[in-house]
Amino acid sequence: MANLIAKIHISTALILILTVTGRAQAPNLVTNGSFEADIMGQNDRDGNGTLLSPVYRYVPDHQATITGWNFTTTGNGENSYLGKDFYPDGSKAYGPMADGHYGLRLNVGDSISQSLLFSQGGSYSLRFTMDRWQVAYNFLFVDFGSTRIGLGYGEETSFSYDFNVAANSTMVLAFGYSPNGGDGTESSDEDGWGSGAMLDNIRVTSNAPVPEPSALPLLAIGLGGLAMMRRRRS
Repeated sequence: MANLIAKIHISTALILILTVTGRAQAPNLVTNGSFEADIMGQNDRDGNGTLLSPVYRYVPDHQATITGWNFTTTGNGENSYLGKDFYPDGSKAYGPMADGHYGLRLNVGDSISQSLLFSQGGSYSLRFTMDRWQVAYNFLFVDFGSTRIGLGYGEETSFSYDFNVAANSTMVLAFGYSPNGGDGTESSDEDGWGSGAMLDNIRVTSNAPVPEPSALPLLAIGLGGLAMMRRRRS
């Protein structure tokens, strides 16, 4: 009977330990994935003293930078820009965004990228939202290491993809907008609109369970209790 009670206690402790782990949100490996690092002021001016819009900033002009991202452009179509959800008076501009107040309108011929370091191997998830406007002939592609994902026509959508990576590896995450095609190689804006997509909430996180910080002491107590039970039984 004592052995049965001990087994029940051990099983209960194991269930409790497994229950309190894996609840915390895994850290995002992407820097500035929600584009909240570069804030627009209502009375900001460019280098010539011209008053800038309070709800958008063109990139890569002197109007804006994108913290954490490398930006490249072919010069085709309209420049990409950071967009804000609402004007100072509360009227809608480009929002609401998926996370925070800002997003990146990535237009034809432009791309953004950053290198991600994976200190631990295993399964990871890439997530982001895309609010696509002026749907016509253009094509958003996502590169994650050597894998290319093509996203064709669509409206406001959330995407999620899983990848396996090796420990201590570096992979480049890139988003680009190319005109009229399925492989992202065309060099001209064939629809003439500078079509693009508003990107937001870009996340790369581990799929492994992450314990809550408050659960770690409980985990230690549970393991200690299991050790004491085993010693009593012996």
